[in-house]
Amino acid sequence: MIEGCALALLGALWIAWLRYAWLFGRVARLPNLRAMPAERTQWPRLSVVVACRNEEAGLRRALSSLLSQDYPDSQIIVVDDRSEDGTVAILRELAAAHPALRVVRVDTLPAGWLGKTNAMQVGAATATGDWILFTDADVVFAPGAFRRAVAWVEREGYGHAVALPRFVAPGFLERSFVSLFGLLFLLFLRVDDLRRPGSRGHIGVGAFNLVRLDAYRAIGGHERLRMEVADDLKLGLVLRRSGVRQGCADSGGMVSVRWQRGFRATMRGLMKNFFAGNEYRWGQTVANAIGLSLVTTFPVLFLAAARGTGAGWTVARLLALGAWLTSALLHGVAARRFAGGRGHEGLALPLIGPCLAGVALASATITTLRGAVIWRGTRYPLPELRAAAVREAQWPPDRSPG
Repeated sequence: MIEGCALALLGALWIAWLRYAWLFGRVARLPNLRAMPAERTQWPRLSVVVACRNEEAGLRRALSSLLSQDYPDSQIIVVDDRSEDGTVAILRELAAAHPALRVVRVDTLPAGWLGKTNAMQVGAATATGDWILFTDADVVFAPGAFRRAVAWVEREGYGHAVALPRFVAPGFLERSFVSLFGLLFLLFLRVDDLRRPGSRGHIGVGAFNLVRLDAYRAIGGHERLRMEVADDLKLGLVLRRSGVRQGCADSGGMVSVRWQRGFRATMRGLMKNFFAGNEYRWGQTVANAIGLSLVTTFPVLFLAAARGTGAGWTVARLLALGAWLTSALLHGVAARRFAGGRGHEGLALPLIGPCLAGVALASATITTLRGAVIWRGTRYPLPELRAAAVREAQWPPDRSPG
């Protein structure tokens, strides 16, 4: 009985990881921003909107990378959302040195809005470009990134596009963690289905959300997302379901971000929005945590604990070994692609999987006990977040051409 159950479960896990590997193979064929041509005869105007609050650590480097772009017609709008640290002084200094930089200050948060979504709405209201690039205040852009991105979306006829950032993660465990999260993020969003009409694939990334101004205004801007913690992802969902064509590219390192500083800080940082990503649903959160722990750890635990003999147990061990090697290889490839790893990060999967599952449960538990999400010093009550949440199930598959 135990032998039969083990064979069935291990077989299912191996098939699951082989399917993940196949899906990732499709994701890995995403176009690379670094390899794209950057030539056009006419360039549309580009507005870049950066929302920031208490970002003194990485703000100067991020804004310098934006201001040094060679794009021929752009404006940089930074919305300072009630910052209380050195952010104000840095912005004042940079604005004095760069007339192209416009700084807008938000002193009072209106009721019914998150600080970040309000800041992006305020910034977009002053935008004069044909395109708006929403990005974060700790994201660094390589020279030529704007030209390549705009040439790409204009050539492909997209209304919204994402360039996946390269995670800067010096530590082994930190790199393993962010690459696993990034891998699952892309697979569960069905990014490989963006070109397929009627699919539920959609994408949105805070580091790089490039949207046509007319498409953005047609959905009402961030009004519908005013209480969305996962605002970047839900912006992509609303745009996709409204029929806007979406594209996704690997930035090839032309867009990079240090998510958090260190492994433990990265886990703490994800606790804020993991429950929001599950739309504040306990059932889905628990199911995801159990499933993630199972697929990442069971093969290794089985290999360590199995003591049975006979042909059935031998087959079970081979299945367990195959599932573990497939998952470790896939995770290692993702780490190389998205976090500049060397591939051996996949060996940590049996540890990292339960850590990510623990973050999911901790996020749900802390948010429920507090009755709120606390983000950058502001408390947002959970009932209000739930009531205003944009839910994926509310949106039927679109009928756009992809």
